[in-house]
Amino acid sequence: MFSGRLTVCVLTLRNGFLVTGESSCVSAANFDEELGRKIARDNAKDKVWELEGYALRERLTA
Repeated sequence: MFSGRLTVCVLTLRNGFLVTGESSCVSAANFDEELGRKIARDNAKDKVWELEGYALRERLTA
């Protein structure tokens, strides 16, 4: 049970790969749905950039 404190964003990339991002707050009283969605999406996009950096490094060292 998350009591309205957790937001999860799932991005589906063009190749079908799924990337998730999350945001949470300490108290349900402080929960802001719009802010939670933005933070979760930003976190998911940051993970995509990490994967892109890894893929680029692999291509450069091959």
